[in-house]
Amino acid sequence: MYAQVQLTGGPVHQNPPFRGVYPVLHTTELGSVTAYRVEFRAAGSGPHTLEAGPGQHALVLSALGAIRVARAERELVVRDEAAALCDTRLPLGIGPGARNQVAEAVVMVFPGSAVPTVLPGAGEPPYEVRDAAASGALLRRFLVEAATRAPGLRAPEAARFGDAALQLAAAVLERHFCDAGEAGPPAQQHELMTRMRGFIDRNLGDPGLTPSLVASVHHVSIRHLQRLFKEEGGTPSDWIRQRRLESCRRELCDVELRSVPIREIGLRNGFAQPSDFSRAFRARYGLPPGRFRDERLHRGATS
Repeated sequence: MYAQVQLTGGPVHQNPPFRGVYPVLHTTELGSVTAYRVEFRAAGSGPHTLEAGPGQHALVLSALGAIRVARAERELVVRDEAAALCDTRLPLGIGPGARNQVAEAVVMVFPGSAVPTVLPGAGEPPYEVRDAAASGALLRRFLVEAATRAPGLRAPEAARFGDAALQLAAAVLERHFCDAGEAGPPAQQHELMTRMRGFIDRNLGDPGLTPSLVASVHHVSIRHLQRLFKEEGGTPSDWIRQRRLESCRRELCDVELRSVPIREIGLRNGFAQPSDFSRAFRARYGLPPGRFRDERLHRGATS
């Protein structure tokens, strides 16, 4: 399966003052991230309406000219190095800053759970615009480049582009939209960690189980994932390796599995190479897995 890219120029919801020329919309799916390029190529182009998406947020940037963002009865204008952070519980109207202006917007829509430590709470303004010099421009260029390359990418590769976009977006949000030291609600973090640990335990046998995969499945950036594990004194990679080794240890001590080859036990717990399994197991338990099994089973037989 390849990444999904759509190009449309048909009717969209438009406010009466802008009826006329339709904008051209490019849509690219990058895992949990959706990137839009909205081109207002001719004078009189009307706005594009981004449909409501509960639990989603949008970063709106300008690639050309001024961009007007409307939500309910409020409007703001994004230009130059600015970026707008929008809550998409209500539809967003995205159009040129002036009726006869040629402009282009770049919009990144992502799950709010991806960067919960830097998004506004329920009682805070639903959207705002900030100067995002340097980091905002970097995110914009990355999204345009990712959308350009997406047609040749398989879905897992496109998801990795989405992970990278989330990391860049987190940097923009942390730098420009929140105060230093802000953190997400402890209960929310605990629930997220519980879900991620459960996912890891269910997928120990997958050699492709990596921090990037865990982050992508749970719609968080690698940076946020690393921060959560660091707060508990470790790293995502260390936790995955620890859980794999503990599972191997249990199986090596199981009398009913004594006929299962050592290599097979390593493979079914995500160690693709026997040498890697032996080295990691010995570093943690002081013995190679074969000798460990022999001693444990012998001890159990004579006790």
